[in-house]
Amino acid sequence: MPKNSERRVAEERMKVLFELALDDEKSDKKQYANRKYELIHLYSTKYKTRVLEEARTWVCKKCKKGIYSGGGRVRINTSTITVSCNSCGYVRRIPISRQSFRQ
Repeated sequence: MPKNSERRVAEERMKVLFELALDDEKSDKKQYANRKYELIHLYSTKYKTRVLEEARTWVCKKCKKGIYSGGGRVRINTSTITVSCNSCGYVRRIPISRQSFRQ
């Protein structure tokens, strides 16, 4: 079982990999970005940590490719955000709460 120090190092590496993947997506290096997303998933499974919340929204749950680098589609409805992956066809629906709009 991994130690807490190993988990912390893995979480830091996942943060760095996520930032690098976003930079690669901006500079049209989509293959490199997808590989970094796969590495983030491998770190989380090996060290039994959760994937970063930002990475969970940017990465397809099924094929582990970036939604924006893999050619995904984002639609906003009144009650849900629908994110679909064009490479594997997976559709993720994120509910929107009414309280988030009230300020």
